[in-house]
Amino acid sequence: MVNEAHRFQKGFARSNHDVLPFSYRTLLLQQSMFRSKKLSLRFFKKKTDQLLIKMAKQYQPDLVLITAYKFLDEETVLSLKEALPKSVFSFWYGDFNEGVDPMVANIAKHCDWFLSSSGGEVLKNYKALGIQNCAFIPNPCDNDLDKTYSVEEKWLSKLLFLGTLKHGRKNGQDPLREELIHYLIKNKNLTLWRGLDRPSLHGQDYLNAICGADIAISINSLNHIRFYHSFRLFHYLGCGTFTLAKHVPDSELLYEDGKHLHYFNTKEECLELIKRFENDEKGRNKIALAGQKHTHESFNCKKIASYITDLATTGTHKKEPWSEII
Repeated sequence: MVNEAHRFQKGFARSNHDVLPFSYRTLLLQQSMFRSKKLSLRFFKKKTDQLLIKMAKQYQPDLVLITAYKFLDEETVLSLKEALPKSVFSFWYGDFNEGVDPMVANIAKHCDWFLSSSGGEVLKNYKALGIQNCAFIPNPCDNDLDKTYSVEEKWLSKLLFLGTLKHGRKNGQDPLREELIHYLIKNKNLTLWRGLDRPSLHGQDYLNAICGADIAISINSLNHIRFYHSFRLFHYLGCGTFTLAKHVPDSELLYEDGKHLHYFNTKEECLELIKRFENDEKGRNKIALAGQKHTHESFNCKKIASYITDLATTGTHKKEPWSEII
């Protein structure tokens, strides 16, 4: 339900494009007798590549959008490009690592477009690999799913954070995330899912938890990259939940502070905002509704899909405050 690839698919379909979804991982594991990814790739990659190429030649797409890459390699992408010489290849990167991710680079460098939910130095780093076109594209909202739900009492919370406190050994992580979440758990009864051995939520449970919160906290593990916010922020706002978000460079070009949400830069600023709004339901609702409306209108999956197709066909898209194409 909250899978970004599915949202792109719906966006293209709503724009009257035919869409053929293809999961390399699913097809590979269907062919394989092994559960192991390593063994499956060793013994069944060739067969999976052949099936992919056969399907691609029959379908002849105008655009190939790659949204998952962990089971792909250069050989597969180059074979696909050879089979589809007239197709535009775009790579969507919704995550972020400090510097250049080698797995991403090996595939993205063969694409016509590198599209990322990060701007600034991320686009520049991948442009330096020789990728001809790079652009920032916001995370897509699905208005069918990211909406206000009436939820059971078990989903109600005063403060909510969805996510881990750290992302493994990823470089450059902001210590504020771990510090703030620990403090809010101890002192403000924050409800946490996924981190600190709490279970992850998926599908409707994930959306119910968001809708049941008075205040949702959004803070990335990395907060120094232009525009980069986790998809969590767009889900919070799309569901109509009042949100406090850690400011990242040029955040205000996506959402206006005090109108759609409130930004904070320090733990003290976050605590002051919680104190100001925790008992102000009217004030929270006014901002939450404005944030939801803006998300549904500006970042719905149909509109995001149109930016991607415009880039593929014309090299640009409708000018927006956040537009960044290099």
